[in-house]
Amino acid sequence: MNTQKLWALIDRDAARFEDISDAVWGFAETCFEEHRSTKLQREFMEQEGFRITSPVCGMDTAFIAEYGSGAPVIAFLGENDALPAQSQCADVAERKPLVPGGNGHACGHNLLGTGSMEAACAVKKYMETEGIPGTIRYYACPAEEGGGGKVFLAKGGAFEGVDAAVTWHPGSTNEISNGGIACVTASFHFTGKASHASGHPWLGRSALDAVELMNTGVQYLREHMLPSSRIHYAITNAGGDAPNVVQHEAEVLYVVRCKENSDLAELFERVCKIAEGAALMTGTTFDGPEIVSAYANRIPCDPMDDLMIHYMREMLPISYTQAELDYAARFVPFGWQPEAESPIDRGFSDRKDVEIMGSTDLADVSWQIPLGECNTACCGIGTSGHTWMFTAQGKSSVAHKGMHSAAKVVAAAALELLTVPETLEKAKQDHRSRLAGKGYRSLMPDDKMPKGGQ
Repeated sequence: MNTQKLWALIDRDAARFEDISDAVWGFAETCFEEHRSTKLQREFMEQEGFRITSPVCGMDTAFIAEYGSGAPVIAFLGENDALPAQSQCADVAERKPLVPGGNGHACGHNLLGTGSMEAACAVKKYMETEGIPGTIRYYACPAEEGGGGKVFLAKGGAFEGVDAAVTWHPGSTNEISNGGIACVTASFHFTGKASHASGHPWLGRSALDAVELMNTGVQYLREHMLPSSRIHYAITNAGGDAPNVVQHEAEVLYVVRCKENSDLAELFERVCKIAEGAALMTGTTFDGPEIVSAYANRIPCDPMDDLMIHYMREMLPISYTQAELDYAARFVPFGWQPEAESPIDRGFSDRKDVEIMGSTDLADVSWQIPLGECNTACCGIGTSGHTWMFTAQGKSSVAHKGMHSAAKVVAAAALELLTVPETLEKAKQDHRSRLAGKGYRSLMPDDKMPKGGQ
């Protein structure tokens, strides 16, 4: 494989993909609403000669773009969803929403989906010129931010026949990523009986009391769960603004996380028992839980990590102009003391054992096939994802360079998996050994349909 020839294909078409990424940034569509973003990418991939399958697993904003035939089959994973309430004017280093209360790409998925698509297109061109057999697929995956698009893809068999998958994620550092813990997000709705809170309080049954008692019960549960587990909540319906009315309905949203799927199922059941107890104590009824999303824990794969590390080392360092360094410095958080002098990460962490306490639906894919992922710097060092500062930098030349660099790593990794059988077989053997005795179980109900799905 001629890496430089492959990467030259990415450099040649860079401007086209920058335009696509910037357009998706402007669309800023959230969970299962990525209609314009998906349409733009789908039409582009069709024009590039890919065969299109859409919708996929009942999701209108999912599609698969495929090229080639036969084995092996390598997948490129992309995402396009934005986050609510993270709108921000581009390149402005102070809070200034582009649309007040609007959405924004605060996790860089405009870059993620476009960069994975960019890698797939480069590999297709290389396969054509070199006569390389095999199949590549780009998956436009909706709703990573809370909707679990890849869970529906995994449960629906969309990855059957795929040998391995590669992807990346924008961030403020250059590193590999192989972690993620299991989580379930669920809504608990209580129904009581309205009454005048002073005139006839004995006739009322407060749903808000039930929510508060549930929260109190969960607080006591924290002492008796694994130290690595996490529980978060938000009261999404407090029953109204009138204190002189007994609240007849109230709702609370919970996120429960554990390192392993099996532990998650047990802990979530205990949370549900607390909800039942709260309803019993208050004379209310408890509907649910309504599971919003559920992600598995990530299955790492050493050979896939090694593959990403190899090409990250070959690709780095990314070169920046002084103007780009000055730009990034404007966004470095106050008080941040980076080890390096550069306001953009110029190094590379090849550690495989970094503990990640976040959750992603990529994990459900990792139970099905070997998965490799890298992160590249697309913003000033110390910039946190899911903030307006990330949104602000999402159309910059720094972000574009991070995207192109990731596309090069992902493309090279995919091409090696296509052309070096030993590399792919090592990944598959490692994956099989890690799954020995373990069965994939998703807490996402089998009858649950994606929002807006068919």
